[in-house]
Amino acid sequence: MKVTRKDFLKTGALLSGGLFFGSNKMFSNLQTQTYIFKELRNNIGIFTERGGTIGWHATNDGVVVIDAQYPETAKNLIAALQQKTSHKIDVLFNTHHHGDHTSGNIFLKDYAGKIVAHENCKMLQEKNDKKDPAKPQAYATLTFKETWGAQIGNEKVTAKYFGPAHTSGDSVIHFEDADIAHVGDLVFNQTFPFIDSNGGGSIKLWYETLGKIINHYSKDTLFIFGHAISESLLTGSIADIVNMRSYLGALAEHVESEIQKGKSKEEIAAAEIPGFANLKERWQGARKMNLEKAYDELVKK
Repeated sequence: MKVTRKDFLKTGALLSGGLFFGSNKMFSNLQTQTYIFKELRNNIGIFTERGGTIGWHATNDGVVVIDAQYPETAKNLIAALQQKTSHKIDVLFNTHHHGDHTSGNIFLKDYAGKIVAHENCKMLQEKNDKKDPAKPQAYATLTFKETWGAQIGNEKVTAKYFGPAHTSGDSVIHFEDADIAHVGDLVFNQTFPFIDSNGGGSIKLWYETLGKIINHYSKDTLFIFGHAISESLLTGSIADIVNMRSYLGALAEHVESEIQKGKSKEEIAAAEIPGFANLKERWQGARKMNLEKAYDELVKK
C-alpha cells in the first residue's frame, strides 16, 4: 500500500499511546512522503521508499526488521509497523554496511532489542564512518562470523554468511517457516549492480557466492532483493538469482576475452556486454562502471 503523511496522521491516536515506542517524538519534522509497505505472506513483507529494500516480520509475538534505509524513511517504516502490532522490534538486521541500508540504524536503535550483522559489515561501516555530526551512525550490537539464528515469535530466523560478493560482509536473512529470504544487495534484479571493490567486493567471488546460495535454498523460496529496476521486481525466485549469477559470469568472461584481444580499458568500457545489452541502468554510467571494475579485477589477478 502507498501511505501519505495524511494517512499517517490518521493513526496519531494509536501512536501517541506509546504502545510501540513510549513516545511520539517521531512526529517532529515529518515530511510529506509516500512509500510502499506490502505483505508477502505469513506476516512478512517489504517496505520501500528510498534506499535498499527493507524486509519485515510483524506479529504481536515478534518483530524483525531487515535493513534500515535512512532516518527519515525509518520513521515511516515505524508508522506502518505500528498499524500491525504494538510489539517492539526484537532484532534489526543489516545485510551489509552501505549507507542506504544502515543509515536508519540511528533512528531504529532505540526501538530495537539488538542490531545484528556479519562482523565484516560492522567493521566496514565503522571504517567508512566520516564522523559527520549531521549524519551519526549506529552499529551492530551483535555480530556473527558464519551463522546466527533465533526463534522470534512464530518464526525461526537465521542469518548466514556465504562469502565475499557485493562487499565482504553480505549476509542472507531467512525466515525459515515462511521460506522467505532477504539477500540484500547480493541481487540487483534486472539492473546493473554496484560492485564495491573497496569494500571487499569481487565479481569472481560474487559469482561463486551466488552459486552457494542457489544450492542452499529451495525452488520454492521467495527472495527479497536489495534493488531492482522496478518495484514489481523487488521480490522473486531462485531463477532471478541464477540470472544475476549468469550476468556476473558473462561480464567476467567478456572482459577477459577482450583483454586477451589486446583491447584497452577504455575500449572495453565503451562496449555492450553480450547477452545483456537490454539490461537497464539505475544510475548513469552503471554499465561502464561494471566493465571497468571487471577489467581492474582481471588485470590485478
